[in-house]
Parts: sequence; structure tokens; C-alpha cells
Amino acid sequence: MTVAQKLELKGIEKGRLEGIQLGEARGGQEGKLAVARTMVTNGLDRNLVMKMTGPTADDLTKIQH
Repeated sequence: MTVAQKLELKGIEKGRLEGIQLGEARGGQEGKLAVARTMVTNGLDRNLVMKMTGPTADDLTKIQH
């Protein structure tokens, strides 16, 4: 394997790992919003939901509609 091929494989692996991390970050946020939506729908206090799951008051307003 040439040096160029090794570098190419290294770049591909780095891009794959970055893609996985980005996907997990996006998926994690979507999951938190889904949990927050369920909590608010079931009558939990909005301030408690924000504290426990992280969304802002604006986020909660958007997910309720």
C-alpha cells in the first residue's frame, strides 16, 4: 500500500467517525425533544422539563404545536 493510499484511508476513516458523531449529536437532540414533548404532554412543569432535558422555552413552545 502506498503512502497516498494510507493517507486516503485515514481520511476516509476520520470522515466516517465525524459523520457518526454528528449523527449521534443530532439524534440525541431529537430524542431529548421527544422526551420533553412527552413530559409536557403528560402535565409535567415546563421549568422542570427544561431543567431535566435541556430545551429552551422557545423549543418547548415549538414542539407543543
